[in-house]
Amino acid sequence: MKQVCIIHGGSTFDSDADFLANLTQQELDYTRLLYRQRWNNWLGETLTDYEVLLPSMPNSANAKYEEWALYFSKIIPFLRKDTTLVGHSLGGIFLAKYLNEHKELHFSKVALIAAPYDDETAESLASFKLPTDMSNLTRAADAFHLFQSEDDFVVPFSELAKYHSILPNAGVTAFEDRGHINTPTFPELVDFIKK
Repeated sequence: MKQVCIIHGGSTFDSDADFLANLTQQELDYTRLLYRQRWNNWLGETLTDYEVLLPSMPNSANAKYEEWALYFSKIIPFLRKDTTLVGHSLGGIFLAKYLNEHKELHFSKVALIAAPYDDETAESLASFKLPTDMSNLTRAADAFHLFQSEDDFVVPFSELAKYHSILPNAGVTAFEDRGHINTPTFPELVDFIKK
């Protein structure tokens, strides 16, 4: 049975003081507290012929690359070469950086969804910042696919072109109206996984 491993997003800050300041200023929206179907859970229900792994990365509200890398290194032994890795938002930049650093790793497919590339985003990337040399990333998978929406309110649409410049053979799906791609379903991702 093939595998899909989804690395979710999160927030990161330059310092704990910045995190606490953000937490203090943050206004909660009641509707965001309510359960709603998201594509990552839907994917698990839809891909019945796959093992869909949904690890909870540590401290996603104040994520640190080193902690995520340590945790992900414990997941690696469970993954097979036919695995599709999926990274959404901070999870996307995490996979890009981690796979670039670990040249020995190779997977079937990698999908980067609404992934920030540099500090052009509204939020700091802190320890998740990519190095200048990303040349090892192309070796990490047989196929890459990039998903981004023009109306993303978190990650600028221009980040898509930056990833495409370092992954010129990657497939690209650009949406007009999917926001930060927190939709209930994601059939285009299923198509890439099953292709």
